[in-house]
Amino acid sequence: MHVTTYFVIGAIIILIIALFRSEHKFEFLKAAILFLAQIFFSTVNFLLFFVIAYFMMQDKDHVNLGNLFLLLAAFVVLSGMFIYWGMRVAAHVFKFSTTTLTLVEYYIQWSLIYVTVYQAIFSNIKHISTITHFIRVGNFLDPNLLVVVVLPSFISAWIAVILYKKFIKAI
Repeated sequence: MHVTTYFVIGAIIILIIALFRSEHKFEFLKAAILFLAQIFFSTVNFLLFFVIAYFMMQDKDHVNLGNLFLLLAAFVVLSGMFIYWGMRVAAHVFKFSTTTLTLVEYYIQWSLIYVTVYQAIFSNIKHISTITHFIRVGNFLDPNLLVVVVLPSFISAWIAVILYKKFIKAI
C-alpha cells in the first residue's frame, strides 16, 4: 500500500473519532456510520460462525430444518452479544448518544421494511406487470400490491416524524 492510502485511512479514522466526540452534531451521519459498522461486524461474525458450523457438522448425515432455525437463532444472539461488547469497548473512545442509538434503530427498521418491499417486488416480478390490472379491477387487497405501495409510505411517514422530532429536540 502507498503512503497516500495510509494517510487516507488515518484521516478517515481521525474524522470518525472527532465526529463521535462531538455532541449533538451530525447525529444522522454518526448513526449511519455506527449502523454500517455494526452490519459489517455482524456479517463477519456470521461468516465465521457458519464456517465453524460447517466444519463441525461435516460428519453429520443430515440436518433438520428446525435445527438450522435454532442454529441461526443462536448465531443471531451470539453475534448481538459480540457487537454489544464491541460497543462497550468502543464507548471508551466514542460517545454514543441516545439520539444516535435511536437513529440506528430506525435505520435498522427502515432497512428491514425496504428489504421486504424489495423481496415482494422481485419474488413476484411477473405479477408486477399486472399490478395495473389489479388496480383497474379494484383488487386492492392483494398482498403484493399492499406491500409494494403501503410499506414505502410507512418509511416516508416515519422519516417525516423522525425529522420533526429532531427539529423539536424530542430525540
